[in-house]
Amino acid sequence: MKQRYYALLLAVAVAVSGCAVSEPEPEDISPEQIPVPAPVTSQPEQVQPVSELRLAYSASDSLNPYKMKTELNRQLIPLLYDSLTRIDPSYRPENRLAESVTYNGNICTVKLRRNILFSDGSLLQGADVVYSFRTAVASGQSIAMRLQNVERCEVDQEGNVIFTLSQPDADFAALLSFPIIKEGHADADFPTGISRYYVSGTWGNTGVMLSANPLYYGEKGSIETIRLVSSTDPSALAFSLKSGEIDLHYSDLSGSETNNLSTSGRVVSQNRMVFLGINGRQQGVLAEPAFRRALDLALNRDELVSTAYMSCAEVSRYPFHPSFYRLGALNRSAPRQLTQADALLDRLGLTQTDEYGYRLGILGEPIRLRLLTNSENAARTAAATLIVEQLSQIGIRVEVVSQSFSQYEESLARGGYDLYLGEVRLFENMDISPLMSGGALAYSVGYSEQLETLYAAYKGTGEGLEAFCEAFEAECLFLPLLYRQGQISFNREFQAEMIATEQDLFYNIVEW
Repeated sequence: MKQRYYALLLAVAVAVSGCAVSEPEPEDISPEQIPVPAPVTSQPEQVQPVSELRLAYSASDSLNPYKMKTELNRQLIPLLYDSLTRIDPSYRPENRLAESVTYNGNICTVKLRRNILFSDGSLLQGADVVYSFRTAVASGQSIAMRLQNVERCEVDQEGNVIFTLSQPDADFAALLSFPIIKEGHADADFPTGISRYYVSGTWGNTGVMLSANPLYYGEKGSIETIRLVSSTDPSALAFSLKSGEIDLHYSDLSGSETNNLSTSGRVVSQNRMVFLGINGRQQGVLAEPAFRRALDLALNRDELVSTAYMSCAEVSRYPFHPSFYRLGALNRSAPRQLTQADALLDRLGLTQTDEYGYRLGILGEPIRLRLLTNSENAARTAAATLIVEQLSQIGIRVEVVSQSFSQYEESLARGGYDLYLGEVRLFENMDISPLMSGGALAYSVGYSEQLETLYAAYKGTGEGLEAFCEAFEAECLFLPLLYRQGQISFNREFQAEMIATEQDLFYNIVEW
């Protein structure tokens, strides 16, 4: 058992080693080769502003934001196309092309900034926003799913853009991040947009040149030119980074390509929650909220983060990102509480144990829970092993069922599990309704009328999140574990004080 456990941890260490910063091995140097420096007065090193940036892109993919197929090119969207809003590191919407965003029930009104020019000198109009919205919805990309709550988008007599929503959403502004392009340009190779940079030409055989937009309405930084360097596969990206051909590269740390990402880097929060799903529709102990809460209290989330995810994640007590601004003063720590977990199980009458110390049901029957996991995900496989050990400490026997992704999906769809390890990427408005009863990713989650009512009230007004979180912990329909992190890696010549979000890696580029 121990050999299998350590093998799993080794697999995870290989898979997510991009979080660690590797150092080059020193060369052998003889003493006589070491120069003796002249005495100098020590001065603090100053970071020089960056004037040119080199980034990887896929030459075989489009730079049209609504035709892009690769994540590599999608990462460039904030450089070329502004949106109505963007989110800050706390997932709070910030106005960009929008001057204001207001709500009245299910009506969202966006007032546009005045005198905003596209890079070709033409004036931004409400019709351009409606056109961009319709292009986004028709694109078939993930942005279309973010906008599925919109019934209608139109311009009123004052030039404001009106979004009619199917359901009120107090954080709908966080979803107004779709790229704004000029009306009629959806099929262009480089649609005319509004942003700090525009496509100004090419260089070399496959390179693309971006130049600072002199008509840009916002603050301007020191970077005048961005060279896009054609790169296709992960190994080429790693070499380009280490050789200095590109300055930085982002990875969501979900694949083995992170082995070769390098030298120095910065952690980036991601809205990707790893959670323990529970089959709450079957009879037995899992139908009891107190039993589910006992499992929740017995989990050691800190160990899952440090060991299974190699510290490339953040512990999550609630089903919202720990940085989410609406959590306010809520206590976000999630300490393990074995004594309280044992007490809950005892109060349920589960006091008998077998010869190995595992608890028995009220009628003396063994309690065995099947934990379903995807065998193709090394981190979750290691997490499953840890969870088995953690829950055994309150006398709960858990057996891991490891399946290929296709088998895993089939088992989820038919409810063939007691527990399962899952991961979901939430939208920027932090909507967890897909995981609640009736949601697209709910599978066999239990139903709580109280939770549904509290969540609908919170979602529509932005108020009452504390009451919802309190009720959520009492019900424990599923158990949030952690939110994964990504990493921006730099080459050693690149120096900049970066602030990055998953949505905009170049969030503070004007300060570089």
